Amino acid sequence: MPKLQVFLPDGGGEVSHDLTGDTITIGRLPDNTIQIENISVSSHHAELTLSGGDYHLKDLNSTNGTFLNGKTINEALLSAGAKVRFGKVETVYQSDIHTPSEKRELPAPEIAPVVPAAMSARPRDFSNAAPFKIKREKKSGAGSAIFAVAILSILAFGAAAAYIVMMQPPQ
Repeated sequence: MPKLQVFLPDGGGEVSHDLTGDTITIGRLPDNTIQIENISVSSHHAELTLSGGDYHLKDLNSTNGTFLNGKTINEALLSAGAKVRFGKVETVYQSDIHTPSEKRELPAPEIAPVVPAAMSARPRDFSNAAPFKIKREKKSGAGSAIFAVAILSILAFGAAAAYIVMMQPPQ
């Protein structure tokens, strides 16, 4: 049987409600199926509707919102272990139909046979599929000239430095 476990804030305790009806209303007023007396819960906060063994949760335009596993929702299907918050009141939905331990395992991986290709060649009609044109480097003599001037400058500097070091002071 599905249950809604309510954890009241500020040490208010814990209450468990069996969910037996097709439609269950949750709110602060006593005319709700589940009454949660907390100022953060709206008068008629949310509604649970039975759908395929689990409940469908719908927020009834509450002031402080309804959250499912930490995310604001308007409507959602609940699954076992879902954490629902009405305003500031935390609850946990428990269902016998789908418990977390019954989650299906992933199938075992299959090993695909590896067959090397007999030959590999680029097709004749192969072309670049990228929408951008290929940039080709343009070779110009300017780069080589700058490199040559830099080398000559370094050699001239070295020669000047050597000449200065070898100079004899005047006598």
